[in-house]
Amino acid sequence: MRARASLLAVALVLAGALAGGGGALADAPAPAAERLEVVRQLDGFGLIGVAVTPAGRIFASAPAATSGNKVIEIDPRTGAITPFPAAGWQVSGQDTRHCWFAPQALWVDDAGALWVLDSGRPTLPSPAPTGPAKLVKFDLAGNRVERTYDFEGAVDAGDSLNDLRIDNRRGLAYLTNIDREGSLVVLDLKTGKARQVLIADRSTRADPAEHLHIGGKVGLLRSGKPPLVHADGIEMSPDGQWVYYRTLTDHNYWRVPAAALADAALPAAKLSASVEFLGKGPITGGIIMTPEGTLYGGDLEHGGIVGLRSTGSTLASHVVPQTEAIAWGDGFSVAGGYLYIADARLSEKVFANSLPKRGVATIYRIRLTDLK
Repeated sequence: MRARASLLAVALVLAGALAGGGGALADAPAPAAERLEVVRQLDGFGLIGVAVTPAGRIFASAPAATSGNKVIEIDPRTGAITPFPAAGWQVSGQDTRHCWFAPQALWVDDAGALWVLDSGRPTLPSPAPTGPAKLVKFDLAGNRVERTYDFEGAVDAGDSLNDLRIDNRRGLAYLTNIDREGSLVVLDLKTGKARQVLIADRSTRADPAEHLHIGGKVGLLRSGKPPLVHADGIEMSPDGQWVYYRTLTDHNYWRVPAAALADAALPAAKLSASVEFLGKGPITGGIIMTPEGTLYGGDLEHGGIVGLRSTGSTLASHVVPQTEAIAWGDGFSVAGGYLYIADARLSEKVFANSLPKRGVATIYRIRLTDLK
């Protein structure tokens, strides 16, 4: 799960036609070339996040957009785009609860509600946020705001929230903070009270000795320095027992018991001790776990999609066939037997040493049965 003075920094604050089966005969596998389907190309939109409901409604976010739409709904039949929830939300203004500043991450929870995380930080680094951080829950039956959460007292101008998961079992939201020294944020959905945990922990702070590579070379900011981006992607296991997360610019993967995160009385040292190191793997941004328990993400250094499983501190990864077209898979959603992927293609446009442009930002999907 998992935007924001240059476009590169924007990238790293993060730091993506529904015809099925490609016309294959019944009981026959789809031709390999048709396994990865284009849902919608979004050139110029600034795509980062994607969320799809069980009924097939498709939403996308563009946190770095300075004009135009920032959150949209895409008609799955025609590809038509509608600003969500309305055009007025797309223009930042005085009414900070009813406009988007930097809508970073989207998530559809297990009860069918849409959640939009607005970090208020369209650029990184930034002298100040352009708006307050907020988390907005929508009842999609009428595209109605059900509740807006702020993070007053827990998140300030030095923080940048990046991705989220909703734990309806415990009435909590878990979020990542990529800025400062990294942390997780736990939000009580009933009281609205939030708290930062695992601040500058070994698991939330990116290892400065490791770097993200672009085209075989260390990716550089416009300043000429490599980025250091802390806690970025986050996911919860299907059984709700574990929260998985990782930073953007090193190769480490971690998980923590959800029960430990939920225990506000647990001392910081004990919470940190409950974190498990899963091993090293490909650098990914947003991550998602499918119902059968494999963690998926976009391989930001080499392209494509990778699946990961851990045994102890050993992480095994495999490349998903027919996903080579994806340059920077960052936002993910699982719905209707498909994995949806938001390919932001940031490696081609936001670094001082970006790769040549080879495509446009695109939402793809692939059947879960074709991920092996």
